[in-house]
Amino acid sequence: MVYFNYLYNKGDKLMNNKSYTEISQGVKLLCVNSDKFKTNCIKVDFYLPISEYFPAQNVLASFMGHTSKKYSTVKAFNSKVEGMYDACFDTTVSTIGEKVRIRFSMEILDDKFSIDGNSISEEAVDFLVDILQNPNAAENGFDEGFTAREIRFTLENLEAMKNDKRAYAVSRLRELMCKDEPYGIDNKKLEEGVKNLDSKQLLDAYKNMLETATVVITACGSIDGEMLTEKFKTFADKIENRNPAHLETIFVTKADEIKYFKEEMDVNQAKLVIGLRAGMEDSNDNYFAYRVMTDIFGGGPYSRLFLNVREKMSLCYYCGARLVREKGIILIQSGIEEENYEKALGEILNQLDIMKKGEFTDEDFNSSIIALCDAFKGVEDSPVAVCNFYSSQEFDEEIVSGEEFAKRIGAVTREQVIECAKKVTVDTVYLLKGEGEKND
Repeated sequence: MVYFNYLYNKGDKLMNNKSYTEISQGVKLLCVNSDKFKTNCIKVDFYLPISEYFPAQNVLASFMGHTSKKYSTVKAFNSKVEGMYDACFDTTVSTIGEKVRIRFSMEILDDKFSIDGNSISEEAVDFLVDILQNPNAAENGFDEGFTAREIRFTLENLEAMKNDKRAYAVSRLRELMCKDEPYGIDNKKLEEGVKNLDSKQLLDAYKNMLETATVVITACGSIDGEMLTEKFKTFADKIENRNPAHLETIFVTKADEIKYFKEEMDVNQAKLVIGLRAGMEDSNDNYFAYRVMTDIFGGGPYSRLFLNVREKMSLCYYCGARLVREKGIILIQSGIEEENYEKALGEILNQLDIMKKGEFTDEDFNSSIIALCDAFKGVEDSPVAVCNFYSSQEFDEEIVSGEEFAKRIGAVTREQVIECAKKVTVDTVYLLKGEGEKND
């Protein structure tokens, strides 16, 4: 078991039209300047360790996406957003490895299209800063009415996930496979935690976010970097007791034994999910080779799983694999008929053995390289895609372009792919099966 610590030692970097700098303690700004788009994008990400605050953080993200002290009603809040030339604003909470990411996103019209000559981007930044430092709260807690409303919305979203059987099966696999790791979030405890929240706990979670999060601001378009730096530095400097928490992720490099689980639910099509330990010691450990290996194994329609388990043997409705780089895990998802469970599982593991033995074809290898290179070369086609791509590299050893990603993918060899495959071990097999003739 290896602990990989995320450290901030990049320093300031200039990457052609990209600037990366630390504007305050634990507050990073990455600007990608371009005048080829009609819109600009800004994302403000707060990264924290997975902790007891997680239920409140789920509600907090929703709450702050609908109201603030200045815009205290949904109508006023939405009117302000729409008034910025019908901007798009969104808040989300997700986990990246064993980090929680609370994200505030805006996509706005480029300043050159402003009718009155005012800066749309500056108005958007002012709006973001305002809702971040002035939430709809008093000294003793967040607004009671909105708190109850957002708790209800969050519980409805959690319930909706249960109805998405494919997502639910992956969530259960994660919970069972990583039950002794922060990554293995207990969904029942999460739901119970949300139910028992009050406005004071929500305020505590908000203060914890400001005081202990690592903040990453990513902007793409023709936004003034100096303006962004000044406004977010002023915002950060006003936060008292600022002390960013240490972020770390547990990487389990090998499974000692295979764990098997079966559950029943109102489904017609069974869901088979398999969790593999990739053998990675951290998120940068042979990443490009692992990415190619996973893609050959279960990426696109050219992959071993698709061509053999689905097409040739007709053992499933879908079958694919993806690498969870931030945790060193490979997830295999498949929709099957329950009676095909043993055959499908056996053939999936057989295809993994083929990868380990290097018995995949040159066509398999080349198809994957071409597909991945094409995908990475196209990551800078929109401001939102640019922000997503570069912000995802914040905890990497270095920040590189899509073209450079493609170049490194193209440099991966068959031998490297085979060596990565040999390190993979099967950890957990989970089957969600039906209770009878019921609809999925």
